[in-house]
Amino acid sequence: MAKIISQYTFSDYGEIEVLGDLERFRLALHGMDDEALMQKLESRRYKGRNDYPIRVTWNLIIAMKVFGHRTVGSFRRELARNSQLRKICGLDDFARKKHLVPPGRVFTGFLRLLADEQAEIDRIFDGTVSELIEKLPEFGKDAAGDGRYLDSYAKRQGKDPNPDAGNRAGHDAQWGVKEYHYEDKNGNPQVKKEYHFGFKAHIICDVKTELPIAYNVPAANSDEKKAMMDLLEKMPYQITSCMEHLMLDRGYDSTEMIRATKGSGIIPIVDIRNCWKDGEATKQYKDTDIVYDFN
Repeated sequence: MAKIISQYTFSDYGEIEVLGDLERFRLALHGMDDEALMQKLESRRYKGRNDYPIRVTWNLIIAMKVFGHRTVGSFRRELARNSQLRKICGLDDFARKKHLVPPGRVFTGFLRLLADEQAEIDRIFDGTVSELIEKLPEFGKDAAGDGRYLDSYAKRQGKDPNPDAGNRAGHDAQWGVKEYHYEDKNGNPQVKKEYHFGFKAHIICDVKTELPIAYNVPAANSDEKKAMMDLLEKMPYQITSCMEHLMLDRGYDSTEMIRATKGSGIIPIVDIRNCWKDGEATKQYKDTDIVYDFN
């Protein structure tokens, strides 16, 4: 029996999580104001080949993200075995095409088109955030920020760039390193380093709905504090005026970060780093009986 869901609430994302991927994909398609973007992309193609229409390919890109595929190859395998997904995206199994599933070059070419329409993509995102602020009185009041690596599977750009590499090389990707500090079984401080090649998404989101408020995606070697401060600086007053608290982990603990947050009229809640190098848990304050820790 088909399940009928009559209404969704913005405040409880749990209602969305219990849905199947196909139902969440339908919600994603219906929730975006993307008509202007589609018309722009269609006008750019004009009389070019239209084996896979703009709107169909756009649906495929959205589905790839909703279904959690990190590579085009993985998503194409999903398409090959999921006829329902092909139908929702607009692929016709009975069309006289050589490929039932679009080849990888179709995705590559479309993403290249999208790269030139960043302004329109930003308009869609900002419009959605503005609508949420209007409909949800407390949206953005309590926010949290963090960064996440986005690994690139493209070939790394060498010292002597190959002009024939095209989009197969990671022209903008860089190496970044994340450090994990911990203690071994003997209580000695240790550092574990994790290397990533690609980019890093810095996001500020509403903590109640877990929906993004602002983002940027620089190379993986970008300074996370500076990236977060840039987000605060560029956020419109409509957002910063309703934001009261911004929660960050200890990686953002710095005087500049605190000042930037307070300068936007927002109360920072930042985990404090342990900057003591001697490994002591507490220290005595001068010649008194007062003992304190790094907090």
